[in-house]
Amino acid sequence: MNVNRVIQWLGLICLIAGIARMGMTPTSLIWGTDSVQELTFGFIACILMSVGSIALYMVQSRETGILGFISTLAIIVGNVMTTALVFTSFLPGFQEIAEGSAITGITQMIGMIGMAGGTLLYAIVTFRAKVFPRWVAVLHVVMLLSIFLPIEDNKYFAFFWGLSYVGAGLCIWIGKLTPRSVEGGKFAA
Repeated sequence: MNVNRVIQWLGLICLIAGIARMGMTPTSLIWGTDSVQELTFGFIACILMSVGSIALYMVQSRETGILGFISTLAIIVGNVMTTALVFTSFLPGFQEIAEGSAITGITQMIGMIGMAGGTLLYAIVTFRAKVFPRWVAVLHVVMLLSIFLPIEDNKYFAFFWGLSYVGAGLCIWIGKLTPRSVEGGKFAA
């Protein structure tokens, strides 16, 4: 399997991760925030996003350079930290122990800084790189802005987070990237 095919499959993983992340919103509305159903969608999404996010950099590595790598690495670290936090909610009795602990606070801080900071930097370098359609970078900014929606428990944030991954993953999977990164619809090696 060549590198182009691996990137394409990682794009599909981003697409599926986005759908899983979007699944958190209806499950949160139906069963409540931090329900087993919502957290299951979130856990699956975190794992898939941690793996698939590397495709976000690989398709535009020449255009984004070191800043693109740093942004993607921050996003991956943020997803890994979020995965760890979500995993602890599945362990009986552990949530009460972990709540308010220093390690939980540090993990939350690293996860949020990685996700928010990495996504903002990623949106900027993606917009400048012109590899993805412009709306992909805009979706990442909309995702960050959705944090500030005045809705209890911010139930719609996961929808916008997932939507940004669906958009990017779909573009990678179907090869809808600009000619600077593709030749005849295929990734440049």
